[in-house]
Amino acid sequence: LLRGGKRVGRGRRVLAMDATLLPAQRSDGEAAWGVGSDGGWVYGYKLHLLVDLDTGEVLALRVTPASWHDSPVGRGMLWGVERFPGEKPPVVVADAAYEGEANFRLTRRRGMLLVTGHNRRRGRPKGRGRLLNLRRRGRGAYRRLLGRRWELETVFGLLKGPMGLVGAVGRVRGLKAVALQVEAWVMAWSVVAQLLGQAGLPITRVLRAVA
Repeated sequence: LLRGGKRVGRGRRVLAMDATLLPAQRSDGEAAWGVGSDGGWVYGYKLHLLVDLDTGEVLALRVTPASWHDSPVGRGMLWGVERFPGEKPPVVVADAAYEGEANFRLTRRRGMLLVTGHNRRRGRPKGRGRLLNLRRRGRGAYRRLLGRRWELETVFGLLKGPMGLVGAVGRVRGLKAVALQVEAWVMAWSVVAQLLGQAGLPITRVLRAVA
């Protein structure tokens, strides 16, 4: 069985989820203020993605006002991940914004393994899922997997930079209109990823070349 250019049932899929801010017009009443990873504030929306890092396939997409927290949105996206017979539990990598006990419980029930960053400002984790996550982060294999988050950040960079998503979003107002623009741009990215896969160019190799 082939899915997105990769044989399912062999190896282990590595998925990544993250979010990025998209500036909006100040006259857009449905947008909101949100803080980015660099600590800067942006008025606009937030694009949340869940991506298969080996095929480039977009498994889930959400667009929200920029003030929405990543963790519950990520939890909603994880509900829709399909599992296939004979497939090893997928690994989901994410930053510390998704380090919530509810997310670890969900991924356990769904037969997935969530590995996230750790926010030291929150102190030592107390829940079972967060404690196990902290221990896994000390192992070299999981550290390397967690390091693959940058591949999704590169996807965001391509969408917002060369592919012109920021400019497209800035020309419309309202959550529905912004979501339609985002879906069109992400669909274009998915087509490119699929064509590259068919040509025998894994998306990870292309991302490394672009970076």
